[in-house]
Amino acid sequence: MGTIEYHKAKELIEAGIDEYVKQFDSVELPAINIERKGKDTSIAFAIGKDANLYSVVNAIVTTIGPMQISECIGSLSLKQDITYIHISTQFCGNVVRLSKSDDLTSEEIDAVLQAYKIGNSVKEKNSPKQRLLEFGVTIYDSNNGFGWDDIAGYEDVKQEIKDTVLLPLQHPEVYEQIAQGTRKKYETVNPKAILFEGPPGTGKTTSARIIACESESPMVYVPIESIMAKWYGESERNLSGIFDACNDLGNSLIFLDEIDSLATSREKDLHEATRRVLSVLLRKIDGFEPNDKTILIGATNRKNDLDPALLSRFDVSIYFHLPNLEERAEIFRDYAKHLNDEDLKNLAQLSEGVSGRNIKDICEHSERRWASRLIREKESVKLPPLEEYLSSLKTRQGNKI
Repeated sequence: MGTIEYHKAKELIEAGIDEYVKQFDSVELPAINIERKGKDTSIAFAIGKDANLYSVVNAIVTTIGPMQISECIGSLSLKQDITYIHISTQFCGNVVRLSKSDDLTSEEIDAVLQAYKIGNSVKEKNSPKQRLLEFGVTIYDSNNGFGWDDIAGYEDVKQEIKDTVLLPLQHPEVYEQIAQGTRKKYETVNPKAILFEGPPGTGKTTSARIIACESESPMVYVPIESIMAKWYGESERNLSGIFDACNDLGNSLIFLDEIDSLATSREKDLHEATRRVLSVLLRKIDGFEPNDKTILIGATNRKNDLDPALLSRFDVSIYFHLPNLEERAEIFRDYAKHLNDEDLKNLAQLSEGVSGRNIKDICEHSERRWASRLIREKESVKLPPLEEYLSSLKTRQGNKI
């Protein structure tokens, strides 16, 4: 096992440390001190306060070979005695010291580098997407393929979304010029917080995905269970962490479903944990930067239960109503295009008060039942008749028709 001349060994160690340190531009790592006194080579470097001392030791042991270990008060000393090597490693506080009465071998240089890297390991911050996924949210890419054709009817709602949300995001310069000419004190007109209210199944989530697609922003879908936790302080940390990750992600659309579960009116008996979560939510909305394209959409079917302080933060409130007669017929057409206009009108008339999502469920239920019947009776494939849809509708409405 040949040794390497001191100056060359020092150059190799310093180059190896420099290469490692350059990987972490935003983190300051300690320098390494290499000295020669007579025939003795000494090396010292600090390690992180959370570093595992035994992992550092193991790096040296694995590279060089077995060592005799003795423990001292407040430190850990190791010695290895081989015919021509005497190397001792001592941990005093957060400093590792190595010494040898000779030049170092290539294996010992490798051991020094490995010990330094383990003692100063850097836990890289996960990417914003990874951090969000760890919270249990769902991220939909901006190229999700959703468009307004995916929602039948609701022309008034679509137009309101385009006018109050999409166009200000897509053409901010026009709105800004008007605001600068009309307002004594200019403020951006870009919406930062939007409330979608209305019964379940009326297109709130789908509309949010369309906004994300047309504004070329990822949509971060945040279900209530990804926030609320049983441990003290954890729920508000979850919510804060989600907003912080979205901020790091850049332009994004945060979709908070069932926002009423987080922000019930404070006039009612409000659980302390929910009160703290609400306070975090209000602070995060207030912290949106004027030029950010990140927006929050909260969805609820209980607007009257929302805290007044939260309601005041929403720039826009859009109501998603249950589909009317014409809209129900169009939704049925999307999922039963083989039926004629008279059949579709019949279904629409009998489905008053049924949401768009429930109409989709009725049609899918009809298809499954019809397919099962064809398989059982070994008939050739044909499309389900009107009667099959009427039967599913009747079942869905609890035999009310």
